[in-house]
Amino acid sequence: MKQITNKLLSGAVGAALLAGGVMVTGTASAAQDKYTSVPMLYGKERVASEDPTATMGLLLQPAFTALDRTGSAAGTEDKSEFSFQRLRWFLRGSVTEDVDYLLVTEWARNGATASSDGGARAFRARATFRDLGDTTNLAVGSIIVPFGHAFYVSAASAPWVNYTRMNTTLYGCGSIGCEPDQGEVIANVWKTGVMAFDQISFSDDSSLTYTAGVYNSSGTRFQDDGTQKDFNGSLEYHTGNIFAHYGLRYGSQKDVGGVERDRERHALVLRYNDYLSAPWWLWGEYMTGKDETAGADTKAEGFEVSAGYKFTPKWEGVLRYSEFDPNKDVDNNEFQEVSVGMIYRMQRGIRWQFQVDFNENETKTIDDTVYTVRLTVPFAKKLM
Repeated sequence: MKQITNKLLSGAVGAALLAGGVMVTGTASAAQDKYTSVPMLYGKERVASEDPTATMGLLLQPAFTALDRTGSAAGTEDKSEFSFQRLRWFLRGSVTEDVDYLLVTEWARNGATASSDGGARAFRARATFRDLGDTTNLAVGSIIVPFGHAFYVSAASAPWVNYTRMNTTLYGCGSIGCEPDQGEVIANVWKTGVMAFDQISFSDDSSLTYTAGVYNSSGTRFQDDGTQKDFNGSLEYHTGNIFAHYGLRYGSQKDVGGVERDRERHALVLRYNDYLSAPWWLWGEYMTGKDETAGADTKAEGFEVSAGYKFTPKWEGVLRYSEFDPNKDVDNNEFQEVSVGMIYRMQRGIRWQFQVDFNENETKTIDDTVYTVRLTVPFAKKLM
């Protein structure tokens, strides 16, 4: 792994710079794709500005969740709670036409590696150097690391209130054996490091977005005493109504004895129609993971498929089905989840979401029904 990591560290960003330079040079006259990929939305401001700019925003997501648990596993008592899934403040803008910035603080349970009560759970900061050498963009600091799509789209627009076990395990928490915590674990999504990225347009409805970066293995924390850095790369191709994506992650995590164990992840995504604007859409994701252990490696895989239909401009129905196998060498241990949701859109991006999740495993030790009602209130104001 260390040899792989060293090669990736030395060549990943350079390869991205070279590829970006070749593609941009070859497509300089191509029309700009109207679709803006998520790395571009998260990574830099839409329009460069010679003067300093600042936009302040707030995202409120209060929710009520009730769990009806009938499985035989320990800790399967019913419960209900009010919570903030997100209570997020941000400031973003440009310093010059070549440098953008982002400051984010999270005051809700999903901002840290474990859900606990109250307090600012995380603070993140990033600077982006735009169009370096007219070939690529370079983000430095706290970065949302691209892998799949379901965990990567904006929380203010996501068509579900939580994430599947596949996503929380293989993307969100970094270890196949971690506890999903009702789809809220995001420790492995934000990382501290450096990432090159760009979207290369081929026509007014076709483009390729690439990312390549190296990061600390410690998730939301800035400190990392490991010697092996994580690598992440992704490619997203868009043409017309089709969105295809591949994500790759190489990394490590220290075990209880202090030994760094390799982590490998792969993701494939296929979407049809834009879930934000189209009257209906389809979305599928497949992921695999391998964790090195002191004994045999643990291999996992999972998939999720979802669909949405807008009955009216204000009402939308969403269906999602997911399976996850946390250890392919063990029989009868798969999880299945069926989710049914409704979205009601109000003015200025305010949304009510109602969702029911049916979760069970093959041995029936887990058999949960989760009811969630969530309100999303986004706010943004340009200050200068």
